[in-house]
Amino acid sequence: MKEKILKKYLALIAAILVAVLVGVVLFFGKTYKHDDRPIISDIKKHNEMMAGCMKTALSKHAGAIVEIEMEKEDGRPIFDIDIQDSDGKHWEIECDAETGQVVEDKLDRD
Repeated sequence: MKEKILKKYLALIAAILVAVLVGVVLFFGKTYKHDDRPIISDIKKHNEMMAGCMKTALSKHAGAIVEIEMEKEDGRPIFDIDIQDSDGKHWEIECDAETGQVVEDKLDRD
């Protein structure tokens, strides 16, 4: 008799634990952002600013753009532009997506 009651309590405790774990996953799963991309509100201005940043980056380091990515850095939208120059060196230029100003220009040593 005691074994039946013990099994029921253990089953109840296991069900409660599963329910709590599912609740935690559902609650925190909504607030977790796997991909934190900036939201573009003015597409035309965004494209003009990106084209300007690409032109500025290429004027600093003539070559080929091999990658461009928009990301947030310290809450600011940034274009991260990677260029390979004619000598095979790779440059990483960061350009503020709102002002068009270059905020970082460095040789990529990776």
